[in-house]
Amino acid sequence: MRHLLSSFYSPDPSSTNDSPSNHGSLDAIKTTTFNADQYMNLLIRESNLEALRQRHVEMAAEIKNIDTDLQVLVYENYNKFISTTDAVKR
Repeated sequence: MRHLLSSFYSPDPSSTNDSPSNHGSLDAIKTTTFNADQYMNLLIRESNLEALRQRHVEMAAEIKNIDTDLQVLVYENYNKFISTTDAVKR
């Protein structure tokens, strides 16, 4: 799980293509120089209503999964902090 979060928050420069030609596609969301306004304009222009609705559902699920993973990591780190504090007190 940590590897997945690590790969999400710190993308490997060799795996993302930040060339200007890639910024004009819907895959631009995966680049480090993502422009939300440009992405949304392109998405609205190139997608029908059903595709937009489906993309919304997919993104909401991704956000929920990432949020859950983050909560688990915070909980684990908090438990480690408490354990370390207890060990130092002894």
